[in-house]
Amino acid sequence: MVKLLANPLPIDPVTQKADAINIFSVQRPYMRAFHLSWFSFLTAFTGWFAIAPIMPAIKKDLNLTPSQVGDSNLTSIASTIIFRVIIGPLCDRFGPKRVMTVLLAAGAIPVGLSGLANNASEFITLRFFIGIIGATFVPCQFWTTQMFSSSVVGSANALVGGWGNMGAGVTYVIMPFVLEGILSSGVSDHNAWRIALVVPAGLCLVVGLMCLLLSDDCPQGDWSRRGLSIEQSTDVEAHEVFHDVSEKKNANKVEKKENDAESTYSDTNAPAQKSTRPTIGMFFLALKNPNVIIMMFMYACSFGIELAVDNVIGYFFYEHFNLSLKMASLIGSLFGLMNLFSRATGGFLSDYFYKRSGIRGRLLACCGSVFGIVPFVDPTIVGAISGLVGAGGNIGGLIFTGVFKAYAHDTPAAFLVLGGVTMCVSLMTFLIKIDGRMLLEIRRK
Repeated sequence: MVKLLANPLPIDPVTQKADAINIFSVQRPYMRAFHLSWFSFLTAFTGWFAIAPIMPAIKKDLNLTPSQVGDSNLTSIASTIIFRVIIGPLCDRFGPKRVMTVLLAAGAIPVGLSGLANNASEFITLRFFIGIIGATFVPCQFWTTQMFSSSVVGSANALVGGWGNMGAGVTYVIMPFVLEGILSSGVSDHNAWRIALVVPAGLCLVVGLMCLLLSDDCPQGDWSRRGLSIEQSTDVEAHEVFHDVSEKKNANKVEKKENDAESTYSDTNAPAQKSTRPTIGMFFLALKNPNVIIMMFMYACSFGIELAVDNVIGYFFYEHFNLSLKMASLIGSLFGLMNLFSRATGGFLSDYFYKRSGIRGRLLACCGSVFGIVPFVDPTIVGAISGLVGAGGNIGGLIFTGVFKAYAHDTPAAFLVLGGVTMCVSLMTFLIKIDGRMLLEIRRK
């Protein structure tokens, strides 16, 4: 099983990546990056979906029609597709912490300005630009991929992704109470929801600054120092990397083999990622790989459905069951808060089966852990692949949000459609082939 309380943290002397996780540690560089990656993604989700829990109040104040509400949900997801695709190569070029900081700061602006909207057109336009903050998922996953070895990267990615996704549940808990608190102070309905949106915008700015000042891009520290030996890296707490003299000697012995290790790819070894300067060719190269296309479909039916449901679940409970805004939001928050354990479980299973059966083990768990496969597809363009697969999730979110809009007067039927599509797409797991291995192999010499 994956160690979650490892102390001291074991480090692979070749790749300089952590071989375990200590969720109660905040030491640099590994666990500091781990915690800031999920917390920044959670904060981004809080801003991205801050409008959803208080949509009934906004709809009433701006006189929005159901169709306009659906359009605003669509635009908030559609724009993220564009940003996610370009963010992957930017991570390859500038490193995850800078990209994360820029995204949080850029996303905070339209979140805070949403309160200035006075009609449907302005509101929908601002929601389009809020979508930039949804691209934070790419540096979130990229960050942990740089810090953790192949034996635990599935669990690390699942934990930070899942805990980050909890932001949708957190915002469903926080925003109605923020709105109610503002209303109780005597502020009018017209102004209360506008002021409430300043809260998530401010959180995004603060956390973005934390990422920039308090974390590292990779085990060597700054992104410009990636690939250096640990002796050459002095700007991070290097004592966390080597815990005793014998381990350091062992690292020196294998240092000469590092280049060979980075180019070797087998069932039991994931190569260290050597990022290259981002070009448009990265995307074409990634799209030529059928595994990338399949994982885009699969992620569309996991994260994509989550995005679509996050946008409508509170409003659905409010309208369909005649609940109060606060009660509808609290019940709706449970869906997002399940990410405390649900997404992480997929990563744990991915790592567990990987240790038992190699890459076929990850394929076995692929239905619940798509990003446990991403680092293994083509390690030289992990950022581009991560961006494309992440964009697949947003494309799915866009499509399924359109389904909810089409079934605006019969939401239960929309949920039925989503379930049927997901069951069919899950069968695509059997088509994935990585390093010559598939989930089901009829003959293998």
